Amino acid sequence: MMDNTVLFIIGAIIILNIVLLIILLILRSNLKKIEEKQKGELILSSFSIGGTKYDAFQDTSGKLSFSLAFVAGDEKGIVLTSIHTREQSFLYLKPYNKDKSNLTEEEKRAIEVALGEGYTVKEL
Repeated sequence: MMDNTVLFIIGAIIILNIVLLIILLILRSNLKKIEEKQKGELILSSFSIGGTKYDAFQDTSGKLSFSLAFVAGDEKGIVLTSIHTREQSFLYLKPYNKDKSNLTEEEKRAIEVALGEGYTVKEL
């Protein structure tokens, strides 16, 4: 017959193992959440962002038109352009590919800024 103290120690060890298993499962779940968050941050941090503000037409002022470039590495990305007129605004989204892209001069300037080769625009 086992002594009560031995049974108590065995029970405590079993309970401790269960608690440690629960803690391990919680930590594993938290680690997955952290990994997913870091993966998203890594994707965002791999983009370079640049922009330029300008007057799209001679009869407008205030530099209300702009182009924003989001470039991954130096190969591909997108350019978001807003053209402001006196009556309305237009928003365009164009793909950027280093080898072939149909971009305006302002959009090219935004790409240059994103890649660190162009002008610094303090307004953005």
